[in-house]
Amino acid sequence: MKRDKARLRQEIILLVVIKLIAIAALWWYFVRDARVTVTPISAAEHLGAIQRSPTLPGATHDQ
Repeated sequence: MKRDKARLRQEIILLVVIKLIAIAALWWYFVRDARVTVTPISAAEHLGAIQRSPTLPGATHDQ
């Protein structure tokens, strides 16, 4: 019985290691070079601190 548990433990460890290697390889291939630029204005807009009014360039405002 001990032998079966030891073998099962080894198989589980091997599978976890294989999955970690696969995840690392996928990240390395697809995500590693992805970059997102965040400016303070875009972050504030995303958080709702600033709201821009959608206007056309050069349009006049009637107030």
